[in-house]
Amino acid sequence: MSAAFASALVPYAGPIAAAALLTEAQQRTGLSDWGGKRWDEARFRHDLEILCDAIEAGATLTATGRDRTHSRLITMLVSRLRYLDARKAATAADAERIVAPLIGSGMPRAGTTFLHGLMAQDPGNRGVAAWEAAIPSPLADAADREALYTQILAFQGMTAPDVTAIHPFGAALPEECIFLQEGNLGSLYGVYWNVPAYQAAIADKLPGAFAWQTAMMQYLQIDRPRRRWALKGPGHLFNWRELLIAFPDARLYVNHRDPGKVIPSIASLFCKLRSLFSDAAVDPLAIGAQQLAAWQFAVDDYAAWRGCEGAEARVSDVLFTDLVTDPLETVARVYDDLDIPLTTAARGAMARHLETDHHGSAPGRKYGLADYGLDEAAIESAFAPYIERFSIQRERRQ
Repeated sequence: MSAAFASALVPYAGPIAAAALLTEAQQRTGLSDWGGKRWDEARFRHDLEILCDAIEAGATLTATGRDRTHSRLITMLVSRLRYLDARKAATAADAERIVAPLIGSGMPRAGTTFLHGLMAQDPGNRGVAAWEAAIPSPLADAADREALYTQILAFQGMTAPDVTAIHPFGAALPEECIFLQEGNLGSLYGVYWNVPAYQAAIADKLPGAFAWQTAMMQYLQIDRPRRRWALKGPGHLFNWRELLIAFPDARLYVNHRDPGKVIPSIASLFCKLRSLFSDAAVDPLAIGAQQLAAWQFAVDDYAAWRGCEGAEARVSDVLFTDLVTDPLETVARVYDDLDIPLTTAARGAMARHLETDHHGSAPGRKYGLADYGLDEAAIESAFAPYIERFSIQRERRQ
């Protein structure tokens, strides 16, 4: 297996070109079926070409950034070929049902990763580890895939201390829905590279993204004990209705935190991730403005949905201040809201996890609103209705 991914772990000086990457992946795997009509191969090829052209045109890659970009894309392409080949043989996959998944959302940096990681300790829940999302097949080689993806993440700079001090990345950690959608070319790449043309081109792909994710989940649960999927994605706030079309019986929870703390933290993470690939394409002021506008739209849309067609939906709203004050009681309340039993085994596993989990305990990072061209007036103008609607406590802002 590792031979197929070998080129993801070596320097690369060539162009980021769709045709060359597709050919390389085929040569590495000996496979050539990119999905056909069922998995919309034509759209996949089209979007990959737009992505590669946008990276070369505007991402301003450093030499190391080119290595990492090639690594990210060839890993995805090799994995797609291998997954589709394995899924054709797994004829039982289409009959698998995804029943009442537990799905979290909310603004990034509002405790979503912490809460998701805590819920993943419940023996009745089934998350998806980063290695599993990135390299879904073959199902039998779990340890090998985890070790390989650990190397790939390190090569891409994702597990460097200055990155994990902001957000935990690791092969064994439970991952977000957006990574289950990566093989379909989703919105993840707009985080790593400045590729507005690509982001515009995939704006209508949500149904396909969720169809791909569902198919991955079906495949991953073949011949496994039935457990409740526990997933999360901050980006679901932008596509709540599409999410519920894909998973109509989902149990949902949403994290809320003072946007005055969240927005500069999101911008800080974006800047750090972009800097793994480019020096010149990182503009803190532009990123700050983009994140404020995007998340104002997302929370306003969520609030409107909660006040109308989502008024009777099975959703639990989670305040960051409650979560950090008493994590276990917060989980208990969320489970109660969603009619999920909190077993003694689950509570015990979560308590043990809290004894060793260091997420959020790193030294405080020094950044503030002004670092991203923002101030308190901008935050209040954008988010005051949201803060009041969900009774969010304003924190000390810098």
